[in-house]
Amino acid sequence: MLKIYGRKNSNQVIQVMWAVGELGLEHVRHNAGGTFGGLDTEQYGRLNPNRLVPTIDDDGFILWESYAIIRYLCRQYGKGSLWPQDDRQAALADQWMEWTNSRFMGVFFPVFWGLIRTPKEQQDPDKIQQSVKATAELLQIFEHHMADKKFVVGASLTMGDIPLGSMMFKYYSLDIERPSLPNIEAWYARLCERGAYREHCMNSFGTSTEEWFALEKAGA
Repeated sequence: MLKIYGRKNSNQVIQVMWAVGELGLEHVRHNAGGTFGGLDTEQYGRLNPNRLVPTIDDDGFILWESYAIIRYLCRQYGKGSLWPQDDRQAALADQWMEWTNSRFMGVFFPVFWGLIRTPKEQQDPDKIQQSVKATAELLQIFEHHMADKKFVVGASLTMGDIPLGSMMFKYYSLDIERPSLPNIEAWYARLCERGAYREHCMNSFGTSTEEWFALEKAGA
């Protein structure tokens, strides 16, 4: 059985769990990291020398790094669905995964970290607002791309939707100004209709560091 190591509210774990949910894979998830700890143990170090989450154990095959895990699971168990049958479609899905990692994460995540993971007295409103503005500008690229598509590479959900899509719940839940992005909003609405997305991505994260940690424990 597939084993997944990582706490439920870790952004990287959320992405993997959404993929697992879409693929309908039998699995067990072990809480690790954050308030659960466990990453500094000798046992976990043998699984992942970086001592980060997520890590998977697929019947003895150990793999870490969230995007590598998503690609592996989609290719191993989702050919023709999350892993497109056409090689060029698969490459395009991979392209948007990389775009999320290389462009979007570094621009948007400081917003989430600044508002939720940073105590109020330590927050930098100007820096947060700069990141909010930069995120809105960057999303115009994806808005244009989605003009004629239901999902990232066409009519069906693929691995290309997972990294960016998993963060849209945070983007649309934070108390920030957002421009009108009708194509992205329609795409996000389609994601919200999916049971696996609702289960793994649409989990409350509170409005403060204290609530974040409390919800982490409660969601175990």
